[in-house]
Amino acid sequence: MSEQGKIEAVKQPSVGRGRPRDNEKNAAIVEAAAHLFLDKGFDGTSMDEVAKGAGVSKQTVYSHFSSKEQLFSASIRAVIERYYPETVLDRVEEHSLEADLRVVCESYAHLLMSKEAMAMFRLLVAAAPKGPMLANLFWNAGPREMQDRLEAFLLSRVQKGELDIPDIEVASSQIVCLLKAKSHFMHSIGLIDSISEEQIQKNVDNAVDVFLKLYRV
Repeated sequence: MSEQGKIEAVKQPSVGRGRPRDNEKNAAIVEAAAHLFLDKGFDGTSMDEVAKGAGVSKQTVYSHFSSKEQLFSASIRAVIERYYPETVLDRVEEHSLEADLRVVCESYAHLLMSKEAMAMFRLLVAAAPKGPMLANLFWNAGPREMQDRLEAFLLSRVQKGELDIPDIEVASSQIVCLLKAKSHFMHSIGLIDSISEEQIQKNVDNAVDVFLKLYRV
């Protein structure tokens, strides 16, 4: 199958063969796969290893996921969907523009600065010379939808008359850049071992302050 064909196949997950999916086994498979992909990379991870890590048979793995590409996408999505704006905002009792923007930014910042995200970033950079297939799988598995949902959040505030944003896509990208600041780059190249909670909060404070100065009505 061509690289593009693999990507398209992942976009349309196939229904598992045989018995209905066992949610507990499905979660175990995804968790085991995520650890292996981050530790050994995409090419270095086998479905046999995933089965062993999840405590199931290889046949069971294939009954849930028809290919390694589909499993990779599922493992990425399982992590990222916990950070969707509407997911974190469901836990907020009192809503305001600044408060909601801060919650969304904090969630996004913790995702961007997490050890898992940093390991995936390095994995994708290392795989880049081989072609865009892995990057496309990663982007379509979660980050693209995460960006879409961030844009939808901003658009909802524009429609309420709280923000004046000429280009939603540009504005959402600005938030991401502000949240990363220089700490993300320093961490990615190994100048620092981790990013403290204090630094994350400083990045969030700066992102919210700059963004509201730019776009608040």
